Amino acid sequence: MLSQNHNKQSSFQLIFIMLLFLIIVVMSVMIILHGQKIYESINEDRSYNYEKRVSLSYIANKVRQADRENSIRIENSGDIQSLVIRELYDGDYYETWIYFYNGGLYELFAGEGIPFNPDDGMKIMDVDSFSIERLNNKLYKFTAGYDKYNAELIINVNSGQSRGAL
Repeated sequence: MLSQNHNKQSSFQLIFIMLLFLIIVVMSVMIILHGQKIYESINEDRSYNYEKRVSLSYIANKVRQADRENSIRIENSGDIQSLVIRELYDGDYYETWIYFYNGGLYELFAGEGIPFNPDDGMKIMDVDSFSIERLNNKLYKFTAGYDKYNAELIINVNSGQSRGAL
């Protein structure tokens, strides 16, 4: 009789230990799956932030490189608003046009005076919208839209810009 009680108690202990082990395994799998979702969310946010920073950093670098008097202006060609940067290379003037077209930020490098055709530009990156606003003589705001969010860059141009320039 004592042996039978010992076997029942031993069986109960084995079942209890196996049940605890099963609970630990199930909880571990749930934690791993939850961690995977958190990792994916963080990775998406990081990628989104990278895209925001890259497009506006690109604009900021272009403006800072061309920060000379009357070298930067805003042009409206039809419904396309463009940032136009005028530069001198080997004695000839060239223009870099940066604009929003067909769901992306584009750049066109052409000789000064060549008619602007948005199809000739090269796509820099995908954005949902892009706008340029002159806040005052030396302060400008660039806005790039991504999905339902907008990223803004406000930049100070150190050189004086005359009327008609950016």
